[in-house]
Amino acid sequence: MESSVNRDIVIITSGRVLQMFITIASVRVFTSLLSTGEVGNIYLINSLFGFFGLALINPVGMYMNRKMHQWTEEKSVLNRFSIFNIYLMLLAISSTGVVYLLNRFWHVGGTIELNMLMLFLMLSIVFTTWNQLIIPTLNLLNQRMSFVLFTLLTLVGGLGLSILFVNITSATAVSWLGGQLAAQILVTLFALAYFRRVVGGKVLFTEARSVMTRENFKHVLYFVFPLGCTTFFMWMQNQSYRIVIEKTVGAEFLGLIGLGIGVASSIAVAAESLIQQLYLPGFYRDINTSDVEKRTEAWNAMAQFTIPVYIALTIMVSCLAPFLLHILASKKFGGAYPFVIFGAWIEFFRMTTYTLTSVAHAEMRTRYLLRGYCVGGLLAAGGTYLGAQTTVHALLIPSLLVASGLVSMVIMYRDMKKLMRIKVGIRNVRKSILLSLPFALALPFFTWQATLPLSLLLVGLGGCYFLLTQYLLTQPLLKERTL
Repeated sequence: MESSVNRDIVIITSGRVLQMFITIASVRVFTSLLSTGEVGNIYLINSLFGFFGLALINPVGMYMNRKMHQWTEEKSVLNRFSIFNIYLMLLAISSTGVVYLLNRFWHVGGTIELNMLMLFLMLSIVFTTWNQLIIPTLNLLNQRMSFVLFTLLTLVGGLGLSILFVNITSATAVSWLGGQLAAQILVTLFALAYFRRVVGGKVLFTEARSVMTRENFKHVLYFVFPLGCTTFFMWMQNQSYRIVIEKTVGAEFLGLIGLGIGVASSIAVAAESLIQQLYLPGFYRDINTSDVEKRTEAWNAMAQFTIPVYIALTIMVSCLAPFLLHILASKKFGGAYPFVIFGAWIEFFRMTTYTLTSVAHAEMRTRYLLRGYCVGGLLAAGGTYLGAQTTVHALLIPSLLVASGLVSMVIMYRDMKKLMRIKVGIRNVRKSILLSLPFALALPFFTWQATLPLSLLLVGLGGCYFLLTQYLLTQPLLKERTL
């Protein structure tokens, strides 16, 4: 068993390292090829897609994850997916009307060709969703190698096709993101063929229709509706600021703050994804029980593994911000490094809050998620709008985004304690903070001229130290769990 666990760790870790390198290359390339305004448009388009993805698709996806092992045993996955596909098609068609109204009445995306924007979002809702559903589900079903392979093919293909599309058409956000979408479409087709062999069964429309009952609909809606409200406010907290900034301050400033926060987000998402890939399959398996104590034990083990890593990652990114930005982005974005620091703390509160939400998912009581994200979302959107009216918006807006994350986390922690006897593991948190203090040795170099050799040296040393300390902290916890 231990050799199997170690093999899975090697596969997932190797894949994640390669994904990080590809992500680094992508950021470096698009910041070199595109203007600051077009980089801002990338973040604006991603925010528009994020609305549909978070508020309307993600809740259903979470329900499907919760039921995936049961459906696999019943060999009914494909039938359930066929129902989900109908929902995606309807959503894709309706998205064109939403985007049209936003553009015509509020001038959102005014520098982007409207027809191309509507077409891109419609196709993204279908194919990006399937790509992000099928491939991670392979990992959920312990198909580690195929998960890593299809993920890497999507990223490599996306980078190559994006460069091609920009060079043969125009250096715009739509051209760059169009290359990403084309790769997702191609890889999804191959991944779907493999996925069908893994889960077995056939698409039988009579069986699919048999589960489309009023009782089943109510059961799904009871789980999804409060979660959908929650994820809407989650989108408002983490992405709506882009739309507000583009409309009030402009795409140029959005390019700077979007890139700064985006660099921190890319690093955080890479680490978060690695942790989830290692831990979520076992977590979902362990909470698939009526035993409350076992569900509590599963969540506490996950929190004591993840939160200390998030703390150390945040401290490292904050202390290495200008050097990370120098490596990851074009020189014209060098002044955005303060946003990387703000972004690191925004991401810490987001990841920690998301870990807390797993309590409600385990207990199937998602209405308890609403209050934390509602307050945080309103603070973020309202604060961004008000901050954009001031002369110190460059400092005030990211500060308010950090504050909104902190408020959400505190509220979520208090609400989740009502559902479960949660323990975040204070001992490991203290260890992680103490072990992260040496990252502060990079702070005096902030006054130096950032050069590539200096940046590579400091980031390389910091990264190796981070990996070593986190390995020492997490290895005992991983051995206690059966992945």
